[in-house]
Order: sequence, then C-alpha cells, then structure tokens
Amino acid sequence: MTLRRSLISGICAVLLVSCGSSPSETPATAAAPLASARPNFLIVVADDLGWSDVGAFGGEINTPTLNALAASGMMMTQYYVAPTCSPPRSMLMTGMDNHPAGVGAMAGIVAPNQVGNRNYAAQLHDDVVTIAEALKNEGYQTLMSGKWHLATDHSQTPDKRGFDRSFTLLEGGASHFADMKPIHPGDPPEYLEDGEPVDLPSDFYSSVGYTNKIIEYLDAANTDQPILAYLAYTAPHDPLQVPDEWRDRYDGAYDAGPLAVKASRLSRQQELGLIPEGVAQWQVPNFPPAVPLHRLSWEERSDAQRTRAAYTMEVYAAMVELMDEQLARVIQKLEDMGELDNTYVIFFSDNGASAVAPLVYPDNSVEWMSENWPTTYTEVATRDAFTVMGREWANVSNTPWRLNKGQVAEGGTRSPMIVSGPGIEAGAKSTGISHVQDIAPTLLDLAGIEVEGHPLYEGKLLPQGVSLASVWLENAESPRTGYG
Repeated sequence: MTLRRSLISGICAVLLVSCGSSPSETPATAAAPLASARPNFLIVVADDLGWSDVGAFGGEINTPTLNALAASGMMMTQYYVAPTCSPPRSMLMTGMDNHPAGVGAMAGIVAPNQVGNRNYAAQLHDDVVTIAEALKNEGYQTLMSGKWHLATDHSQTPDKRGFDRSFTLLEGGASHFADMKPIHPGDPPEYLEDGEPVDLPSDFYSSVGYTNKIIEYLDAANTDQPILAYLAYTAPHDPLQVPDEWRDRYDGAYDAGPLAVKASRLSRQQELGLIPEGVAQWQVPNFPPAVPLHRLSWEERSDAQRTRAAYTMEVYAAMVELMDEQLARVIQKLEDMGELDNTYVIFFSDNGASAVAPLVYPDNSVEWMSENWPTTYTEVATRDAFTVMGREWANVSNTPWRLNKGQVAEGGTRSPMIVSGPGIEAGAKSTGISHVQDIAPTLLDLAGIEVEGHPLYEGKLLPQGVSLASVWLENAESPRTGYG
C-alpha cells in the first residue's frame, strides 16, 4: 500500500459516519479498478472557509481528512480565488476570468450600468466550455453534488453544462436543513437533480446530503470510464447551523477569545513554516467605533457577551469538522472502488471567511429577518436564527491575512489549497502563485486534452489559466512566477 493510501485509510478507518449515515453504506470490498489509465478527478470546494481553519494550515479545528490529504500531497500556500462566491466557481468551471465567463458580479448585486452586459449576467453562457463538457467529450463520466451558483435560469444548470448526474442547490446559499429557508428575499432556494426539481428528505443536512449523493453517483459509475466528481459543500457558509448532536462539539474551545486563538494559529503557522517569524506582530486589527461591542476587550465584556461570541465560533468549527468527516466517506469510497491511487483530489475554499451580517444580503431588511429568521437577535445557531461568525472570528479564520470575504485583500482572495494524487510528492509545499483559473487547464493537461484546435472549442473562448501539472508532478516553479 502506498504512503498516500495508508494515510487516507488510517483516517477513514477511525472516522465514523454521523447524522444518519453509517459505514455500511460504503462497500467493504474493493472493486476492480476502472479500465482507463486516465486519472480521475475529485474537486472539493468549501464555502467561505478561512485560510487557517484547516489543521494543516495552522487551525485548531479537527480536520483529519484534509490534514491527511496535505500530508500525502501538496499544499499550495499562494493560491488565489475571487472574494465572493460565484465568480471563482465560474473560473473553476471554465478556466476563464469570471468576467468573460459571464459572472463579473453575483446575482443581486449587479450595478445598473452592468445590466444587459453578458459579462455581468451572473451566469455562464454558451461561448464558454466547462471542464465537465470537455472531459465528458473525451469519455469521462461527470458527477456533481452541491452548490452551483452559476445559473440565474434553467439554461445553465449543471445537467446542461456537461454533468451526467447532478444534485444541486442553484442559489448561493440557504438553510442547511430541509426547511430550505432563503438567506435573503426572493424565490425560495431551488434544488434540482439532473435538471428536475426535487424535495429534500426530512433529515437533510447539507454536508451529509451532498456527500450521500456523490457516493450514490460513484456507486453507479460505469467501470470503463474515468470520473470527474465535483463536490461543492455549502459549509461553513452562514447561517451557522449544525445537527443537534454536533452543537456542543467544541464546547469551551474558544473561551479565550479571538485574539488568543489568532495568536495560537499564528504560532502554529510559524512552526509549520507557513509564515515567517517576522510577522509575529500581526494582530486582530482594531474595529471601527461604529461596532460598539468591539470597543471592549475580551476581558472587559460580560460573561454572557463572551459566551455568546464564543459559541458562534464553536458552531462554525463544528460545521468544518462535519464537512471534513463527510469528505472522509468519499475518500473511502474511492479507495473501496480501487481508484484512490488514480485520483487527483483537489480541495480549496471559494473565498475567505465571511464577516458580514445578514442585513448585507440583497433586499434584506429587519422586517424580513424578523419574519423569516425570528430568533436571529435572541438565540444563537438555532434553525430560526441567522447566525454569523462576525468580523472578529472571520479575522481569526483568515489568519494572518487582512480583511475578509467580499474584499479584494489576502483575507478575501487567498484560499487554503490542497492537492493529492498520482505523482505528487507526499508533504510537498508550493509557495508559487497559482489561481483558480488554473484548475481547468491543469485537469485538461493531466487528461491529455489539447484545447487548441479541438472541435469542442471551435468558436468558443479558450481557457486563460495555465496548467499547474509541472508544479504538482515535478515541484517546478509556478508558471505564474513574476506575475506580480
């Protein structure tokens, strides 16, 4: 057994499946490997995860699956995305800048002078080719489960953009449970399977439900085709929610307050060689006086204030650990299929941790919140409360970078990136600049697909990203070195 498989087997053996799932859902015996020698790809995207939340990046949250992937593969420490949810997803799918891909801005925040401009339509268009379409054209089976956020109408849903099987939330977010409560005014969230509306099971929780579906699709995979699987979690996007049995998983873990947690993360990052010793002076920045509570130090606040503030981070951490545990199920499934050693697992976050309050969302109001999320201002992390982590904890999640999601700064645009797969040296680190635009060209390169002159790309826009295959396989210098 290779070092990589040994590491993944180790963490999967001890992680039991929670929230209604059980290890028996995954076959215990290995099937014959897929016939094709071409590699499989599993792309996993977290939603609003901070750079330092993963243990391998210095975080205290329990992420054994991601830590094992990092130990058996490569961490890319200067990997960049875009500062809000849908633009980086458009770049991931197409290898294009998000503007020519059609997602210059998210739906609901398009400026008046951008209306009618295809670059700001907030969805993909037919002049770009998705990675699913390109790989499917070359014989790949294409599977997707999770958040899409690249269609404002049904002309651009995953089933129409190259995915053979897809279970997807079309919108940018919602309640993580079966109640499907929206996060801002408008039509309720829409879930589709293979393009058709579906009802959620009563025990649905996003991370578990998305994982169940991708495993179901892998179970039915054709054994003579390589696979592209795209697993787009909505954790840990607000509202912060976990199943009841996870609510106290991190009880007391954040009682020391954000400054102390940030200092601990920074210290671990320095021990891991991620951050030079010279930045030890970086601290949580002062918050503007417009936020009264932040005028008080952690010690000056009342016990009730500290307890409430700490609990938001406790729930956030539980969401991240639960997502990591669910990813372990998918890794185990690939191993049971005999395909793990022939699979590139690519993990990153769509942007940095979010510091916004619910009233920031489009067309939101206090009246709408009180009607739809009635306990937001009285309870924490209940199903009727729109709980967010706030600026202090978001700043901790993004340690040591400035600012947060929605802002063009390191805290909004630098993402924790881990890739593991055949030919990648265990424990490797790349400090070269890389970008979410580069994922599609890299996968095409590894699959042996040349887009220049390819019939599928005739009359279409060609990817603008660069292949990172030499970085992954040879520890070569990033092709983007010298960009800025």
